[in-house]
Amino acid sequence: MKKQIGGLFIVLVLLLTACAGKGDISVDEVSKALQKQGLDVEEMTLDAAKKLSTSPAIAINGKDPVPFELSLPAADMAYREFLLLYVFASEEERIRIEKEDGTPAPIKIGELHANVIKKKNLIAVYWSHNKDNPLLMKQVEKAMDKL
Repeated sequence: MKKQIGGLFIVLVLLLTACAGKGDISVDEVSKALQKQGLDVEEMTLDAAKKLSTSPAIAINGKDPVPFELSLPAADMAYREFLLLYVFASEEERIRIEKEDGTPAPIKIGELHANVIKKKNLIAVYWSHNKDNPLLMKQVEKAMDKL
């Protein structure tokens, strides 16, 4: 009987451990979701993203983003479009940091305009040249909705 209870306890612990991270979104999942919406997604280096910014820092409360350049396949886009993806350990951490830090931090990237999307454990900031009608906003929103 003790062995059965011990075995049941181990199974319960394994199930709880497996469910602990469920629901969090990874960078890879976002990239794939964007590609499914017909976008070309190219991950950039953090240094390249920092060079684009006219702000002293692009981190949120010490958390650096994973930067992407977005484009339409076979389209000659007049301006570059970017996505800065801030991935936190959990949705609770994201919410806590937002309250503490007032995120997303007011950074500036040249003449681009920020469009912020928050979902679960991440903050996605889509930077578009067009303030009133961001070129790739529909695809970015659909991708985030599917996660």
